[in-house]
Amino acid sequence: MEGTRESRVIVGNLFSLSEGDFLEIEGEESEHPRFGTQIKVSSFEFIKPEDGEGMVRYLASGRFKGIGKKTAQKIVDRFGQGTFEVLENDPERLREVPGLSKKIIETVQQSVRGSRVLRDLTVRLTPFGVGQELVFRIHREFGDLAPALIESDPFLLIERVRGVGFKVADTIGRAMGIAKTDPQRIRAGIFFILDQGEFQRGDLYVPRDELLKKCSWLLDVVDSDVDVVLESLLERSELCRAAIPEACVLKPQNELIEKVAARRLFQLAQSPYSSDEPAVNFEAVFEKLALELSAEQKQAVLAAVRNRLTIITGGPGTGKTTIIRAIIEILKANQRPILIAAPTGRAAKRIEESALCQASTLHRLLKFNPETGQFVHNAQNPLPSGAVIVDEFSMVDSFILFSLLQALSDDTQLIIIGDKDQLPSVGPGNVLRDMIASGYFNTIYLKRNFRQDRDSLIVENAFRVNSGEALLFPAPDPAADFVFLAVREEAQVLEKVERIIRFYQGEYPFNSSALQVLVPMYRGEAGIDRINQMVQEKFNPGPFLLKREKVAFKRQDKVMQTKNDYDKGVFNGDLGTVEDYNAGDKLLLVNYDGWIVEYAADELDELTLSYAVSVHKSQGSEYDVVVLCLLPGHARMLSRELFYTAITRARKKLILLSDEATVARACANSQPVQRRTLLPLRLREVFEAGPVV
Repeated sequence: MEGTRESRVIVGNLFSLSEGDFLEIEGEESEHPRFGTQIKVSSFEFIKPEDGEGMVRYLASGRFKGIGKKTAQKIVDRFGQGTFEVLENDPERLREVPGLSKKIIETVQQSVRGSRVLRDLTVRLTPFGVGQELVFRIHREFGDLAPALIESDPFLLIERVRGVGFKVADTIGRAMGIAKTDPQRIRAGIFFILDQGEFQRGDLYVPRDELLKKCSWLLDVVDSDVDVVLESLLERSELCRAAIPEACVLKPQNELIEKVAARRLFQLAQSPYSSDEPAVNFEAVFEKLALELSAEQKQAVLAAVRNRLTIITGGPGTGKTTIIRAIIEILKANQRPILIAAPTGRAAKRIEESALCQASTLHRLLKFNPETGQFVHNAQNPLPSGAVIVDEFSMVDSFILFSLLQALSDDTQLIIIGDKDQLPSVGPGNVLRDMIASGYFNTIYLKRNFRQDRDSLIVENAFRVNSGEALLFPAPDPAADFVFLAVREEAQVLEKVERIIRFYQGEYPFNSSALQVLVPMYRGEAGIDRINQMVQEKFNPGPFLLKREKVAFKRQDKVMQTKNDYDKGVFNGDLGTVEDYNAGDKLLLVNYDGWIVEYAADELDELTLSYAVSVHKSQGSEYDVVVLCLLPGHARMLSRELFYTAITRARKKLILLSDEATVARACANSQPVQRRTLLPLRLREVFEAGPVV
């Protein structure tokens, strides 16, 4: 309250605050059931303190690099009430302060200049709904040039600043006076529609007519205005066109990766195996591994070791792990170097545990170089291996396929293992299904159930879901690996999930990576967000290390990386635990299986609590215990493919919270993902006409 001194709790997106800051805020007062009266901040401005003690705290807060408490005191002692006037308008006078080196003075000058630009950006952008985190990222990307660049081309923010989308940039642009039909605006709208298709639906192209209609609706302009700009982009090769047979538009990099991938796949499939045919001694494999292979498994192993490219596909319990182990032993016996990989860290770790052989993620196998923005292993520097085995190939997207194929030398074998009936990759493309459906590649289909536990209801019901049959619902039995708990109301789910986690706490701590709750949707009383909040509140009662408007983390929280971050070496779907918070450097520390990764405050949107995750995010992982929530409210998300993928994530036990009608609806709703990809067309071109040189 103005004119009073009292302690108040304020909440909101208060980014880049430091101890000692003074603020003028606007907001609404509200009552929180747990934390009492709060003011939710809608906007704020920094106020420079006027008393000596406040000025010292402000200068030493870390906002101005090079100024500690002693130096701050010296500056205030010298300039008094004129301190901020000197810093902003005549920083050369800092030379009058005894003991300040030239380097510190230059650093302070840069900090003051940056602070002024940051303040200017905040004033300019906050009215358009741009939060402090985005303002800070914009300043970090463009520095002192940020205000001028935003005024001349706000759509540049979309390409250069993470978290700025078309709608934010367009709001700023319209406020800056950019016309509705400005070519910059229409160009940004076209790329926004293409990006939506790629990152939300996994499409690599958009039909031209659909692009025109969506873009004209988005921009509130006529089709002809969009068409003029689109033609210009096509003529300048900023975009490409293709006919399949309808006219479609795609980005040049998407055209390149599918064309090159198709040619490389043709070379692998057509080239004879250059080395001497490997000797295969199944008796030695059995003696070494204590494994007896069936005729079907032997056929898969022989195909893999004797062909340049082999696809082995099958559901749970069909013996894929046994086949991988046998392939490894035979190739080792023939002195053939092997590399083993999977799309995610969890999947790679599972291979290591089951096949007893070192494995890595595909990103780490190819070794990303942050300085060049490229993978280290490529056509000029291929992987040093005679054979590459990739498991969980259903998760491989078009870009990773291209990168992997580029990194294979001319005599390297590629052995693909995957389940074609799972959900497709999170990234764009439909690689495994497109390759199998083409019919051009040596493909082994595993059908027989080799799971040692022949009474496994997880496996039985997974196959029933996949074939659209009714599931088996056994009587409740703690020893069964498939447990069905009838639930229809969302209000029941939180209580059930809490009781299940408490029941397993002796064997699996609340943040265990071996127990996972899966839910199709984020919102709702029983959605992912609410379950995560409940588990954090009930099982991790310690203080918050870091709290923002949308995220709040405590020590030992289970978290998931939600984006590929090549600089940090962590990728979409990686699970970790919060280790600590470095208050001095304002860094959150997360432990990924012993690998400590630092997150600055404006990078926290890459992290989310992961006590509950979506089925899509669980791909490539297996957990000892899976708690799967399928409710009538999830109806629009339910499909046979999603249900099948969820069930096959469970290794020892699946606990299904649902009702029989919802389960029947999911089993009946088969919706194989139809993604717009040109890989089938490119494969037909090279296999029917030979590769284009």
